[in-house]
Amino acid sequence: MKSLNVLGVALISGALLLGACGNLGKNADKPNREEADVTLEREKEGGSIETGDGFGFNTFDLEIDVDGKDAIDVDYNVEKKAEAEYENKLMNIKVKDNEAMDELNLLFLDIRITKDTPEKEVIDKILQWYGLDSYSKFDLEVEFDDGTTLDIENVK
Repeated sequence: MKSLNVLGVALISGALLLGACGNLGKNADKPNREEADVTLEREKEGGSIETGDGFGFNTFDLEIDVDGKDAIDVDYNVEKKAEAEYENKLMNIKVKDNEAMDELNLLFLDIRITKDTPEKEVIDKILQWYGLDSYSKFDLEVEFDDGTTLDIENVK
């Protein structure tokens, strides 16, 4: 007898739950009705670290020379397939793929550049991250999610 009561309660609860989750409103059959997805204004403009869509850029290519010698090379590309290479000759680091992604994740979280970040600020943040006071060549190319690019070439 108890099992019939439990079964009855379960069936009624299930029916109420399914009925409550249905979409039987007056616009249910209209093909052009709006979906209930919530999007932030920034998400429409392209991804960023704040919206959870990565770092806000698809490619990040950095080369820094110190005293005329290659010191730092970063190649990060997530357009088709996530690929990364990172070499820091000053710290004797040379990694690829997941290890490079781990290293670059720390860099990108710290510098947090956007398409609106001034070039001098970008250079200063990156140099500070690597603990560099000077450079002989600074070459950075970034392609942001919205298609804009940042290209900094500075040779001293």
